[in-house]
Amino acid sequence: LFEVARAQGISVMNLDFLRLRRHRGLGWIKWWKSVRRARRRFAEELVTRKVELVHFNDLIDLPFYSVPRRLGIPALSHLRFILADPTAKAFYRRLARQSRIRVLPVSAAVAKAMLPNDKSIPHQVLYDPSPDRTLFRPCTEELHEERRMLRANFGWGERDFVVGMVSKLLEAKGHLNFLSVAERLEQLGPTGFRFLMVAGPSPGRDRYRREVLERGQSLATGSFQWVPGAPHEEVPRLLRASDCFLHLPDTEDSLPGVVLEAMACGLPVVSWRSGGVPEELEDGKAGVLLEAGDLEGVVEGVRRLRADTNFRDEVVQRALERLDTTFSEEAHFDLLRVTYRNALEQAPPRW
Repeated sequence: LFEVARAQGISVMNLDFLRLRRHRGLGWIKWWKSVRRARRRFAEELVTRKVELVHFNDLIDLPFYSVPRRLGIPALSHLRFILADPTAKAFYRRLARQSRIRVLPVSAAVAKAMLPNDKSIPHQVLYDPSPDRTLFRPCTEELHEERRMLRANFGWGERDFVVGMVSKLLEAKGHLNFLSVAERLEQLGPTGFRFLMVAGPSPGRDRYRREVLERGQSLATGSFQWVPGAPHEEVPRLLRASDCFLHLPDTEDSLPGVVLEAMACGLPVVSWRSGGVPEELEDGKAGVLLEAGDLEGVVEGVRRLRADTNFRDEVVQRALERLDTTFSEEAHFDLLRVTYRNALEQAPPRW
């Protein structure tokens, strides 16, 4: 990322500090010392460079929230997570309030969960823009041969209906939900369902990996393919090899980027009505939404998408239109510019 920034003429610096985790014993002392050094350097750089506005990326930057306020510099921060722990939520709100941070939740669901009715913390929902549309695009005629060859490599034909999933190999991502749906689809039929799981390995998940692999291999011979991770530039090809996309996590997702990527590749998405997904899928108009845990509903949604091509085409078209409007780069950066301008106008000149 630093190399990309430098290539575009952006000055960069690396604040080397330990991340906030559940440290033990002396680990907390090491963490605090690393943060204190980084905070000092951060403050020095803000003054030296005469920075007029600070934009933090997310919760990882919490230890630095108070630095701009101490220097009289306005600051904003993205908020990309929904924390489950009420104590952690309260701590975040208190720190944001004390640091006078303008918060940019990535979805209304994040704002509702993390900043419920809290008017003391200025915030504005700012959706992430859709993915690179030169990479993530539907399967046009020019890309059809690529799709055919990739499916052929898996032993699948054009008449097969491929159900896809892309995520890290973490328990909360819903791989077992995906496999439960696959098992049920094979039981009910019709034949020809195929299942493509793209899931890169995660450290310390060997037991979970074995469980997922065993469940997948118990499906009908040749119907399940596991791609153990793929470079990001390969993900569009794998998505276009699918016919629909499942996103069935066990926790609330703030605004899953993989859902936007699937939409951009022309795949109808089936997911839970939770987190920021309903905002992406226009409350069910640009995808199929079920209540969390309704696996039978997911099964029926997939079967309908396979049987009703008109319905499938309508969902895909609505999703593409949503990417071109609500989640367009123009909408994102127009709102970000207004937010920057307001923050600067409401703060006294610093330099």
